[in-house]
Amino acid sequence: MSALDNSGSFLARNKTLVSIAATVAGISAVGALYYYSQQGPTPSPEDSTASKKKNKKKKKSKPEDSKDTSAAPASPASSKIYPVGKDGLPDLSEATISNLTADQKSEWALALKEDGNTEYKAKNYKEAVAFYSAALKLKVDPVFYSNRSACYAALDDHENVVKDTTEAIKLKPDYTKCLLRRATSYEILEQYPDAMFDLTALTIYGGFSNKSVEQVLERVLKKHSVRIVEQNIKTRVLDLPSASTTGSFFGAFVTESNPEGISEESTGNDKLLFDAIAKINSNTPEGYEEADKLIAEAVSGYDAEGLKADSDNAAKASIAYEYAATFKFLKNDPLSAAVDIGKAVSLKPRSRTYVIRALINADKSSYEDARNDFASAAKMDSNAGDAYYHLGQLFYLTNELDKAQENFEKAKKANPQNVYAYVQSACITYKNGDIKEAEDKFTEAKLKFPTSPEIPNYYGEVLSDRGDIQAALKQFETAARLQKALPNYSVGALPLVNKASLISRENFNKLDEAEELLVEACKLDPKSELARISLAQLKLQKEQVDEAIVLFEESSNLARTIEEKVQATSFAEATKMQKRIKADPILSEKIAEVMRQSMMAAGVAN
Repeated sequence: MSALDNSGSFLARNKTLVSIAATVAGISAVGALYYYSQQGPTPSPEDSTASKKKNKKKKKSKPEDSKDTSAAPASPASSKIYPVGKDGLPDLSEATISNLTADQKSEWALALKEDGNTEYKAKNYKEAVAFYSAALKLKVDPVFYSNRSACYAALDDHENVVKDTTEAIKLKPDYTKCLLRRATSYEILEQYPDAMFDLTALTIYGGFSNKSVEQVLERVLKKHSVRIVEQNIKTRVLDLPSASTTGSFFGAFVTESNPEGISEESTGNDKLLFDAIAKINSNTPEGYEEADKLIAEAVSGYDAEGLKADSDNAAKASIAYEYAATFKFLKNDPLSAAVDIGKAVSLKPRSRTYVIRALINADKSSYEDARNDFASAAKMDSNAGDAYYHLGQLFYLTNELDKAQENFEKAKKANPQNVYAYVQSACITYKNGDIKEAEDKFTEAKLKFPTSPEIPNYYGEVLSDRGDIQAALKQFETAARLQKALPNYSVGALPLVNKASLISRENFNKLDEAEELLVEACKLDPKSELARISLAQLKLQKEQVDEAIVLFEESSNLARTIEEKVQATSFAEATKMQKRIKADPILSEKIAEVMRQSMMAAGVAN
């Protein structure tokens, strides 16, 4: 509900989209993963249906699911029906094989497979490989490939596991044991998309009936997405977030124009600092970009002066470093931000300096350090609205709602112009279950800030949460209209995104209208990752898969936190998997079959 957590909360609410996108025709990607949790990475060899029957008659080695797991003694070489070398392993020449009848080949192949099973149970994996390989010379059988792949898995030879399971799957596409084994090896080899494909195929062949695959598929998807994000971060260009996010951040502080007496008439570094603050107060995308550059120039200039804590310009330089740290924090460069805020503290810090450092510490989960910084800020200025508001945010994030509410109320008194303090106070009241008081607080805020888009937008979220859809839509429309009338950014594209998400969820026939709103939102705020990820989700509903992938990837690049980047990338990669599954004729037909069966079952049930 807060002004600063909308992107994250959207992703949390729509986490299942990762699974949905990984399949086709709206069927969930989480389904059957047979005996994954029970079966280790080196499953036992198996018998084909025919050989099981023959084994039963001859009372030979038991199949892998037998309770008797003891290794049977190897048969002496003299009793073998096939040639054996000095090492006791099969010795089949091409000449020998060419002289065999078809029945003899089948008989020898079965004997070789059974002896291979015996060696496997004795954990003689290399010897078992020799027997299965000899069997394959006589007869191409998916079971022989499967059993040999189990040996390779036991030997950690995952390249060969992939080769053999692939051959088995070519012969038997629904070979779930091989799909599972290959998926495991693909994951170990860090070939994550291929592992995801096999896991998704398992769910399809299982009729989407076993939810245990969800954890496995999500784990592999996350590994894959994290790796992509890490690679992208190495080459990323640090940039400010959307204007609405930046505006929300600065809007929660007391507005200043001429700290330490700087003015239009100031010169040098002081003038750069004055102009930067004026650009920030303009609250426009261009203004924030220019302010960032001006602050960097001012900091460079103050650096050149070699200032100390007792220097005349120490206080002004400290403010410049403070703003520099703020911009770097917003660009998700916490290390550089920490360096600049450290310089600000070493010169002549003010209450706001400690607030910024508290936010940097909180962002890296150093909550105790953050609380200490907030205490320092309040000690310097007992009426520090900035400190109270952001301390309230910290308590809100740690779910200490009573303490959060207490600080938001203090922030309202200390800085009556902080609209976000009013919003947060009302939202917490609603979250605590006092709907009437929450409505009164929103009414109070509307009267105090009649042109503010923030109030109707967040009130609309509350109404939506309560299920009052029509009232929520009216609030979002009001918020969008107020934002459009403003000369600068406030909530930006958020009301449009909220309205679009609501109508698309409530009425499938209004997807085109929702799409128009989201396209408008992307134009209004080109850096809004929330607008893009919402539009991507809608594109997915309309089966415009390629466009959805591009939007998910753009959203990942725009997202500020690593978690949000990984989530958006997960959506993109899951959607790519959807395309790959659709392109497979066998899996597509299986999905159609599952759907037909589901519809028939539903018809019978009705």
